[in-house]
Amino acid sequence: MMIGGVWVDDRHVRALAAIVDRPVRRKLEQAVLFRAQIVAMTRDEKTAVLAALERAPAELAEVRELLFADENWREGRRSF
Repeated sequence: MMIGGVWVDDRHVRALAAIVDRPVRRKLEQAVLFRAQIVAMTRDEKTAVLAALERAPAELAEVRELLFADENWREGRRSF
């Protein structure tokens, strides 16, 4: 599914849901449950996910890299 502009495998979404706080956890769990294709995230929710990924297990390293790269790209685009 697409989370915050990045494609993430459902198994990684489950692992991510386990390390973030509510209400983001609930949002991710429901997305997996209902087989959502796209999960829209507010700026605060994405910030919470990025903070959780800083202390994430190794299995989420690729997700961390993708979301941080996307965030850095978006930051660069905001200056235009």
